[in-house]
Amino acid sequence: MSKFMLLFSQSYTSKLKAKSFYITTLIMLIGVACFFLWPTISGWFATADKPLSIVIVDQTKENAASYFNSNKKISFKTSNHSLKEEENQVLKGKTDALLLLSLKNGDQLNAELQTKKPLELNNQQMLEQQVQSASQLFTIQQLKLTADQAQRIMNQNVQLSQKVISQAAEKGKTSEEKTTATIVSYAVAFIIYLFVLSYLSIISSEVAAEKDSRIMEIIISSTSPVMHLLSRVSGVLALAMTQFAVLIAAALIMARSFQSGKYWDLLNDLFSSLTAGYTAYAIFFFFFACVLYTLMGAVLGSLVNKVQDVGQAVMPVTMMLMVGFFIAISGMSNPDTLLIKIFSYIPFTASMIMPMRIGATDMSLWQALLSLLILGGTIVGLFLFSLRFYRGSVLTYANGSFIKKIKQAILLSK
Repeated sequence: MSKFMLLFSQSYTSKLKAKSFYITTLIMLIGVACFFLWPTISGWFATADKPLSIVIVDQTKENAASYFNSNKKISFKTSNHSLKEEENQVLKGKTDALLLLSLKNGDQLNAELQTKKPLELNNQQMLEQQVQSASQLFTIQQLKLTADQAQRIMNQNVQLSQKVISQAAEKGKTSEEKTTATIVSYAVAFIIYLFVLSYLSIISSEVAAEKDSRIMEIIISSTSPVMHLLSRVSGVLALAMTQFAVLIAAALIMARSFQSGKYWDLLNDLFSSLTAGYTAYAIFFFFFACVLYTLMGAVLGSLVNKVQDVGQAVMPVTMMLMVGFFIAISGMSNPDTLLIKIFSYIPFTASMIMPMRIGATDMSLWQALLSLLILGGTIVGLFLFSLRFYRGSVLTYANGSFIKKIKQAILLSK
């Protein structure tokens, strides 16, 4: 145990004191701070542009132009001149745009925008909202409804509740709960992808560097390959959890301090809608993903002879990570697809996908437990295989393909 603690301490403290660790942690902290301060930061770069000037030519004879309201971004003005004159004003740059209102099919409002150059996306979206609202008001006027009736239509907001009448079925989640869980699950998938990708490279490079410099032979001569593997994997995992804890603590402090605690209240509302079971599963999947990929990184790093070959060695694992992450993104729009269900049980992608299914669908929790058990069983199986395989791979210096190196490592491990 003393040899394990010595190797673990050396692996953990050397990386903890490294400048690269402080730099990456600082960059991540700056990213977290920018997230919380984004309204202030975006205000620094916001330009004080004058509002978009739009002239309305109303040909409906129903005073439809009165339904367009000016704001800080868009200024509407009704024209008394001809359409040709207003088009010339747009071409000369004296007016930003011309909005022509007319009737379609006798009673439907039709709007046509004429500009000298295309509008920016934000202005285009705001104008579309104005046209949509004006169309609704115009239709209400054509139906000759009273003011109260019109107000009831505009304020109509239906909440769809769900009642499961089967006694064997669990109570279904509301759409709001599912949406919240989907957002949180995407954040979990992103954190897993970011951390695993970073520390996969770290442990692979560390093992490859020791092998490249022949220090590995000295270490193995004084301790067993199994002890070396366990110490390196444990050291990198401890470093990852340390950095994760620092970032979480900093994020909570910033949420409490910035914007008068506004983000703290948002986080409270967000996590209050999540169940304790979901939180526990998300933590387990995150930790198991770190263990699985760190172990794979150590084994792959032991197969290469030079640090420069690490990128090629871990490429298949990186591709698996990318596949899991992009499938998780696709699941945000519909987490009930067959593709999501299949990959939620595959150990290499389950950690990024199953948390989304747990929170955003009405699946039974035994399915999540099954996925977690498959992932845990894969880790145990890979760990037992690695203990034997690592004995031969750390001393393999053969050139050639990875298949050849794997065969030689298996022969040496017997």
